Parts: sequence; structure tokens; C-alpha cells
Amino acid sequence: MVLRVGVIGAGGMGREHVSNLVARPDVEVSVVADINVENAAAVAAIAGAHTSTDPLALVRSTTVDAVVIASPDETHAELTIAAIESGLHVFCEKPVASTVEDAQRVLEVEAAAGGPLVQVGFMRQYDPAHLQVFDALAAVGRLQHVRCVHRNTNDQWSRPLEVVLTQSLIHDVHTVRWLSGSEFVSVMTYVVGRRRPVDHLTVVGSLADGTTATLEFVEAAYGYDVEIEVTAEEGMVVCSQPGQPIVRQQHSLHRFVGDDWFGRFSEAYRLEIDDWVGGALAGEVRGPTTVDGVAAQRVVAAAIRSFRTGQPEPV
Repeated sequence: MVLRVGVIGAGGMGREHVSNLVARPDVEVSVVADINVENAAAVAAIAGAHTSTDPLALVRSTTVDAVVIASPDETHAELTIAAIESGLHVFCEKPVASTVEDAQRVLEVEAAAGGPLVQVGFMRQYDPAHLQVFDALAAVGRLQHVRCVHRNTNDQWSRPLEVVLTQSLIHDVHTVRWLSGSEFVSVMTYVVGRRRPVDHLTVVGSLADGTTATLEFVEAAYGYDVEIEVTAEEGMVVCSQPGQPIVRQQHSLHRFVGDDWFGRFSEAYRLEIDDWVGGALAGEVRGPTTVDGVAAQRVVAAAIRSFRTGQPEPV
């Protein structure tokens, strides 16, 4: 069986997903939709696909069995709902919606459709380095603290707190939920802004099982960098860095870090889209679900409230 896939959004993520999809013999990327005609044509050319400027027409057509949604965040909820109503399997980039209310609406529509259809793009769950941490936790006893550090390279942007949380730190929220198997019950947000609204953001959380979490975000000019460390009753696990050659040059040792998430998580993107395709062909959802998307969005909403009130807020 060949899965006919439509891709909505021809930016960086759309291109990444199309490149991974065309590597599979059981996938046909049939349509790429984007309001930017040139971008759509460039990404469609990778797969020999048709183009469209109407995403809703794509999900309501009979030419696709499944859809990848990699369009701007504010479009995710409506497009996902339209795809569910068309009976399509959906891979939706995080976040599943821009607000808790819209995320909940997606979940309700999916439930009414009779079963899971949506996988959400929390790709760190597929990253080999993260998986090594997950596997190692069985040997160190009950979790006590999870620390996630997310250093980004958006020096040219000036993103408000709401966008930083929804676009970036939401990944770390899901990482903590996935590693711990527990839910956030409260969060406290601290923000330092100098040249932009958010230069350094820290969210301190308490989980239902007693685990605590510290999520840090920093706008770092040196490169894109993600770290995790987990402290448990009988030991500690630290996420390894992706393998890179060490270069000796000009009296120093150098290892390349990278300047964006595509290089850091290229293998994770490939593995997650492979898992999604396999699930869609089998009629199931194997990766992060809409429930995970809603749960993460609730933590983000509580973190925003905490910043405004200056107090810990329940999730």
C-alpha cells in the first residue's frame, strides 16, 4: 500500500518533512500547499508533487490519505480539525493549537471521529540522545529532578514570552512529561529581558509524582544547543551531545555545535516521520498524541499566567 500525503506549509519544516517522506517507497507526496507560490513550487519539486494555494481544499480533496501540517502555528487547529473531519491521518507540527481552548477543541473533534488520528511533532521523543536518557532511567531509581536547557539562535528576532513558550519551551515541557510519566501540577515563571522581551526564561515546575523540573531557555548567539540532566534517588543521567568530530586547529580543540534545530534533530525528524507513516498505514497513532499536545499547552498557559501574576500557578 502507498500512503498519499499532502503537505501544508513549504517553509523549513515542510521541506524537512517532504525530504524524509520521499525517501520512503511506500509514500507518495501528491500535493504541497502554501500561500507562497514560489515556496510551494520549490518544495513540491523535491517530490514531483502538485502545488496548491488552498490548504483547506487539499484536506477536503480525495487525492490524499494523510496530511502533514507544517504551516504557521495559528493555523494548526483549524487545519487539523478539517483534516480529521475528512477522515485523514494527521501529522501536526507542535503546537497542536495556539491556545488551550483550541487544542481542547481539536481533541474533542478527534474523539467524536471515533479514535486517534493525530500525531503531534514533539520530535525529541525520537532523538537518539534523548532515548538514551529514557532507557538509562530504569537503573537510577525514582526521579527527583529534571533540568532541560534550550539555547536558541534567534538573535535577529524579538519574540514575546507567549511565542517563546509556545514555539520553543513547549518541547521541554513534553520532554519532562515523557521522561517522568507524570503531569505538571504547578509552575513558576521567571523572565530576564535586556535587548529583547525574553533573553533568559526559567520555568520551575512541580509534578504530580513529586518530581521537580527546571526548564531554561536562553537566546544564545553561539549556536543551537539542547541539554538534559535527570537526578534520581540512585544516580544521575546526562544527555549526550550528538557525535561530531573534534578538530585541532590554531592551538585549540573545536567541535561544531550548529546554528539551528534542523542539524541537531535531523535523525529525530526522520525517525518520527517514519513512525507516523507506519502508524497511518496501520490505522493507528504511535507517537505523541493530541492528548500530549493539550497537556503541554496547559503547562504553557499556566507559565504565562505565572509571569503575569508573579506567583506559582496551577496547571
